[in-house]
Amino acid sequence: MILGFIAVAAFAIGLIYMTLRSSSSTSTMIVDVVGAVDGRTVEVLVNKVKERVILAGIGFPPGDPRSEQDCAEVVEEVVTGRRLYMEVFKEVSGCRYVALSSSNGDCLNEMMLRKGLARYESTGVGFIGKLVEAETFARKEGIGVWDENRALFRHLSGGSQDGSSLDAVSAED
Repeated sequence: MILGFIAVAAFAIGLIYMTLRSSSSTSTMIVDVVGAVDGRTVEVLVNKVKERVILAGIGFPPGDPRSEQDCAEVVEEVVTGRRLYMEVFKEVSGCRYVALSSSNGDCLNEMMLRKGLARYESTGVGFIGKLVEAETFARKEGIGVWDENRALFRHLSGGSQDGSSLDAVSAED
């Protein structure tokens, strides 16, 4: 009886481990960037087939359309026409959540967050440490979407549904 219980528990733990391991695995491929669809959706050529992908971890504060425009401009000016590495974090119903990186390792997603052009959003991808660290840097420096004046503008214009105004660029900083 006890051995049966141990066997079932070991099997269950093994299944959980394999599920978590498979969901966190990534694949990397080389792509050509065609252009920006919007601030977080990018068109790329994968094996000469045009595909739309979503930049993992990139989100925008409500009531701040400027941040989405800034990110779209960065894609157009910095990576359009370039060959990059595309790391796929997750694929759901044919939609890929990706990070785009240059051959020297510079990550577009990380750069957008570090410069405060966007805020980290875990929807679809979960926790990605390097992206959270990049957002934390911008937040501490008070740049981009974390600038006190932009947060105040969003709050006064009613852009924040819950009144938090992007965590109100807190006084603890």
